[in-house]
Amino acid sequence: MELVQWFFMGVLFTLSVFWLAYLSTRVTMPWYSWAMMIAGKLSILLGIGWAGASFLEGVAQSGAMGLILFSITGILLIMLAWRWFMPKSFKL
Repeated sequence: MELVQWFFMGVLFTLSVFWLAYLSTRVTMPWYSWAMMIAGKLSILLGIGWAGASFLEGVAQSGAMGLILFSITGILLIMLAWRWFMPKSFKL
């Protein structure tokens, strides 16, 4: 089970890199908004990895705190970058 978790983490990382690469071909944004998007993606993946490892070790409270602290911070970074720096005419 442990190896499957890290495999899916690699899949999520690869998909997020592909999504950011696709987005960079469609939108021009300042460098700091890209830095916010990348930091947000990495923070979300860190939170998921932290929670998964904590749950496998049997420390569920640490996993929940990892999700709250890291993943919510990443979601907020992505939302702020999307809201402030994304052109209004962009449609997915």
